[in-house]
Amino acid sequence: MKKSIIFLLVISLFSCKESKENNDQKSTIQDPSVAQREAVVNNLTPFYYLKGKANVQTVEDLMSKYKVPGLRIVFVDKGKISWSKNYGYANLKDSIKIDDKTVFTGASLGKPITAMAALNLVEQGILDLDEDVNNKLKGWKVPTNEFTKKGKVTLRRLIGHTSGFNRYYGANYMPYEALPTIEQTLRGENPSKHPAAKLVSVPGTTYRYSNPGYLVLEKLLEDVTNAKFENIIDDLVFVPSEMKSSSFEQPISKRFMARKATGYSENLQPHPYNIITFKAAGGIWTTPDDLARFTYTLLNDHAKGTHKLISQDMTNKVFNKGGNLEKLGFTLLNWNNDVDDIAFRHTGQNYGFTSVIFGSVNKEQAVIIMANGVNTEDLFNHIQRAVAKEYDWDYFQPTEYKSFDIGNKNLNGYAGQYDWRNHFVVITNEHNVLFIQIDNERHQLIPVDENTFLAPDISLLIIFPKKPGGSSVFLDSNGDYSRVNKSYK
Repeated sequence: MKKSIIFLLVISLFSCKESKENNDQKSTIQDPSVAQREAVVNNLTPFYYLKGKANVQTVEDLMSKYKVPGLRIVFVDKGKISWSKNYGYANLKDSIKIDDKTVFTGASLGKPITAMAALNLVEQGILDLDEDVNNKLKGWKVPTNEFTKKGKVTLRRLIGHTSGFNRYYGANYMPYEALPTIEQTLRGENPSKHPAAKLVSVPGTTYRYSNPGYLVLEKLLEDVTNAKFENIIDDLVFVPSEMKSSSFEQPISKRFMARKATGYSENLQPHPYNIITFKAAGGIWTTPDDLARFTYTLLNDHAKGTHKLISQDMTNKVFNKGGNLEKLGFTLLNWNNDVDDIAFRHTGQNYGFTSVIFGSVNKEQAVIIMANGVNTEDLFNHIQRAVAKEYDWDYFQPTEYKSFDIGNKNLNGYAGQYDWRNHFVVITNEHNVLFIQIDNERHQLIPVDENTFLAPDISLLIIFPKKPGGSSVFLDSNGDYSRVNKSYK
């Protein structure tokens, strides 16, 4: 009798477990966000490919190819985190897996966060977008030279990388080293390891990505508020966005030290922990989930006028249809004149860490990826394309081509040597079939239109000029555009 009771209890427990598993499985199948997540992470394709011949890969495939130890992906959809997924390890030596609590160096993803804090102060009347920053800076001023005679450094120009400051980012600091103040760094004085910040072009005339410019912005925020930079960001961005796992504090606080990932080189060698004194430019410690909260809070401000970070009027300045000279926080991508949407993006890279925020303004969607590896550009681009395809964004979807019959067209005019990104490039016509040699690699070019050819194994699209003597267009596997001329026929 006792054995029968135990047997019935086991069967009952097994049935309950099986029922729960079936219900969980049914729930998972019915959850569209899970299906969309799996469609993204398991269907990574090149930017350009031949119909039926796409080299479809998974996130794991590309992580293995590029030796990326770990990453986390978070997807934002209309004011909430829709789905997320973890891969790999935060620490290889101790086999600590990536999870939603893992803290990464966000590097330059701190820049749009800093920008939103500055724009908040503009709306409070504490700062002005177009005022000479020397009117508000204390202790250190933008040095006067021939460039400042023709234009002034303003907040708008600091945020948008048109201030004229040099493009520079040097070494970080070990925990045992003395740390310089902002003024010592800006002046290039000991114990700073960096040269003095200097203007190299007329403010407002040239886009030049500048970390020193953001150090000037950091000082400006401190000078007008009489507060520490990290506390300013806490009050103006982290608290209203409910970002509880983020900080610009340097050195890293104890509460994050135990949760931080280890950064790895392209050969999977661990980078030692180091201190970043360019806080606004690259000193943020954060999680993909917190960056997702920041992103959807900003998108809510834009779409719904919630005004948690900045007003809707100000978000219209952030998400504008202008070019680089009107950039206020993100790179904006809106080359298609037939659509209203704007894609926005910002990347980050520091010793052993890479990350990206990439989104659609009109769709109110974005993907955030953070990794503790450095060789991630192709992996991130594959994920971004898969997201754009799955959610039908107007930008960055992969393009499928069909082979095109060019008949007996004479292809000799396409043959020759080309100058493309310092590569040795030769195109040859062999029995009316084109081949391209790039350095030591050779690939066949398949016609996909009258004057358009694709090298499918490297996802390189070439559009030859319709008239002799014109430039060709090379579009690489990430969609990057280059005008290319022949160097020899």
